[in-house]
Amino acid sequence: MLRGSWRQLWLFLLLLLLLLLLPGAPEPRGTSRPWEGTDEPGSAWAWPGFQRLQEQLRAAGALSKRYWTLFSCQVWPDDCDEDEEAAARPLGWRLPLLGQRYLDLLTTWYCSFQDCCPGGDCRISNNFTGLEWDLNVRLHGQHLVRQLVLRTVRGYLETPQPDKALALSFHGWSGTGKNFVARMLVENLYRDGLMSDCVRMFIATFHFPHRKYVDLYKEQLMGQIRETQQLCHQTLFIFDEAEKLHPGLLEVLEPHLERRAPEGHRAEFTWTIFLFLSNLRGDIINEVVLKLLKAGWSREEITMEHLEPHLQAEIVETTDNGFGHSRLVKENLIDYFIPFLLLEYRHVRLCARDAFLSQELLYTEETLDEIAQMMVYVPKEEQLFSSQGCKSISQRINYFLS
Repeated sequence: MLRGSWRQLWLFLLLLLLLLLLPGAPEPRGTSRPWEGTDEPGSAWAWPGFQRLQEQLRAAGALSKRYWTLFSCQVWPDDCDEDEEAAARPLGWRLPLLGQRYLDLLTTWYCSFQDCCPGGDCRISNNFTGLEWDLNVRLHGQHLVRQLVLRTVRGYLETPQPDKALALSFHGWSGTGKNFVARMLVENLYRDGLMSDCVRMFIATFHFPHRKYVDLYKEQLMGQIRETQQLCHQTLFIFDEAEKLHPGLLEVLEPHLERRAPEGHRAEFTWTIFLFLSNLRGDIINEVVLKLLKAGWSREEITMEHLEPHLQAEIVETTDNGFGHSRLVKENLIDYFIPFLLLEYRHVRLCARDAFLSQELLYTEETLDEIAQMMVYVPKEEQLFSSQGCKSISQRINYFLS
């Protein structure tokens, strides 16, 4: 928070800004004009240009004090007492509409790089209303994801004193929406999305490609997590292609995912979310869903109880990846294994519609059907699910436009 000389500097800068923006600011009532004194008509003080400048300086100076008080009360509400607020709004004086606009612009500009939001950090938005809208409107065919992600993430971030990080593991075939939902989280929880100082995304094959350097990667990962947590009290770490992560790398996350005793809490609490994205055991999800559909269940009747136990057990038994053999999985340090279901024909049509709308292109129902019919569906006999989900919809649209 700014104090002393810093505030005086801000007041000076604000005064200069007002001189530029408000050359015709009204003169406060009761102020005598500089040329209405004892000055001779021929003196320098009577020069019209100088008189006008003095008038503008006097009016801007009076107005700038009021601006500064209002501005400081907006930016530092805890440091604004009743006397300052009263001084900012004397009897019979109202901030002009144009002046209020400047004040709002100035406050927005200052808050773009300085922490002055009600939550203490302007980089963190936690727009749960927007997240709910995105999950309900933009995400298709994933009722389990829609139910669980919002409730879990919101519940964790609204916990006053979390005793561990939150770990979510997204599983399912390519094109079912894992990265899409991860992006929704980033965009609604942080003002700058993936560009935020509070977010880090790692792709296993890109950031940690060589197994022989795993010790170096561990040091780098620990340093990045520590640095990000020092920058932000609420952080999000995304690990794409999680099944290809070395178990040693996953060990770095264990201290964050183990529950801490209350007396072990630090003075400042941090909220950390680890998000794992993986195609691992998507085939098990597909088998269970297909079996339930053949037994007469509707898609929307399928619950987490039908899928999560099978999914977790199969991940642990998988021998060709480090993720299943890590302590994170074996010791139940991951809070939820969230299954993404294969998409059906009707969901592909909705994805095609959204793609047209996002590009502001016209479409017909026949066009949506044509695009959906171009996709490959599995199993071979039933032809129920799109093998690529919605992943190649954009290419299909380009085909129609070319």
